[in-house]
Amino acid sequence: MPVALPQALRPFLTMSYPIDGFENGLPATMYEKGYDDVLFVVTAAIILTVARHIVMEYILSPFARAYIPRAKLNHAYDDPAMRKRHLRAHDRKHEHAAARFAEQGWSMLYFAMAEALGLVILYRIPNRTSPQELWGTYPYHPLPWLTKFYYLGQLGWWFHQVYVINMEKRRKDHWQMCFHHFVSIILVMMSYVGNYTRVGTLIHTLMDVCDILLPLAKLLRYLEFKTACDATFVLFLLSWLGTRQIAFACLVYQTGVSGPPVYIRYEWNHQTGHYFNPFMYWTFTILLSILLVLCSLWFWMALRVAIRVVRGEGAEDSRSDSEDMAEESEAEAENVHDEETELVDDSEDTEDSDDVTNKNEYRTTKTNGVANATTSAVHTTAINGHAQGLKRRT
Repeated sequence: MPVALPQALRPFLTMSYPIDGFENGLPATMYEKGYDDVLFVVTAAIILTVARHIVMEYILSPFARAYIPRAKLNHAYDDPAMRKRHLRAHDRKHEHAAARFAEQGWSMLYFAMAEALGLVILYRIPNRTSPQELWGTYPYHPLPWLTKFYYLGQLGWWFHQVYVINMEKRRKDHWQMCFHHFVSIILVMMSYVGNYTRVGTLIHTLMDVCDILLPLAKLLRYLEFKTACDATFVLFLLSWLGTRQIAFACLVYQTGVSGPPVYIRYEWNHQTGHYFNPFMYWTFTILLSILLVLCSLWFWMALRVAIRVVRGEGAEDSRSDSEDMAEESEAEAENVHDEETELVDDSEDTEDSDDVTNKNEYRTTKTNGVANATTSAVHTTAINGHAQGLKRRT
């Protein structure tokens, strides 16, 4: 026999404010909205954060370490210290790739589940894309259990994402993503409180398609399935064009011109849940337009990658590449420092403590030797990188 949750925990783990109602003309338990919904959003954000750590640490990262191919050394090294240093750099690069693989895998898993839920919700709505169904049925409340769960879960996801991007190492598009998440949170909150969840669900479902395909393309790239990666990226590009640049743009146009202004009257009534006035109209129109501008900017960046695919250069993420190069440089510097420390420590162990002058000379000689070896390694790496670049262009 299942154990009932304590009353104090129910708002954190279950949908609050159930009432008797109808869904598509059939009796069903529906749900109103209230302040206790905030508690479920907090729980969702925490659960997503914990789940992210567990899935990445114990499932995706071990898989990546086992199946992501390791980079091969460019040539044999006569100097054992040089070989050891380069092996360390390769290990750090492999570990970095495994971490990135886990991040992308987690994103793909979440958006795949969110997309499935969104499609199920839309499937239950008759004429789900018609302006009459989107706007003419306003205000859309109370909500079915699945719709409320989906919406509050999505809001928890965006708060979770704000936490993630500020906890991880910042990337080049950090502030763009912060701005995007901030706009998304405002839109989700306003559409939930204002009873615009039907059109909000449609927007989320349109957006999530691309957020499945792009991480998938990156996963294939890390696994070095180049052809599958390029094909998935092209599919991602086509889906972006269809869902964001066309369908979402049409929805933004509807919001500003042929949707709410035609089907929804200006009224602010708490009893009926009708919340539409010039402020709501302009806020929704402006925020959705901002999202469309961001989508257009990112689409242009994706097109630049697509041009490289057409040229046969592969679908590579330039942002990730630059970060990888920076981290490899840092790793190499740390390895050089470690080698210097090891050599100095070894010299101190073998020297006569009374002969201070010889000790200092020996340490200087060892350190200079490491510096010369490092310079040679840098030159060798640059030559090999240039040769590989020429090979790719050929």
